[in-house]
Amino acid sequence: MSAIASQAVGRRHLRLVHSSLAPVAPREADSGWRQIARAILASTWDVSRYVCEQRWGRVSEELDERRELLCLLRATPLDADGRACLRSLDEAALESERAIAAMMSKSR
Repeated sequence: MSAIASQAVGRRHLRLVHSSLAPVAPREADSGWRQIARAILASTWDVSRYVCEQRWGRVSEELDERRELLCLLRATPLDADGRACLRSLDEAALESERAIAAMMSKSR
């Protein structure tokens, strides 16, 4: 029997190449406030697209959706990064809503 054939007949072994004794943390943090923040950013992108297209009805709907997402983020338990993210998103949303209100009043 050749060397390759004898290896094929025997039991296969799994060799551990790299290990850490630290437990792997679940990705629960990623499923919480970070997903909501991503949705807020996506909504903001949609708002900017609708503003460029001057689709003011869709702008209003998207702003309402973004406000709801911000309220949801406020109600979510947040760590220090989450609180900083919420603060930044709140400030950016307020600034963009003021700018959009000015644009909408000029266009009508």
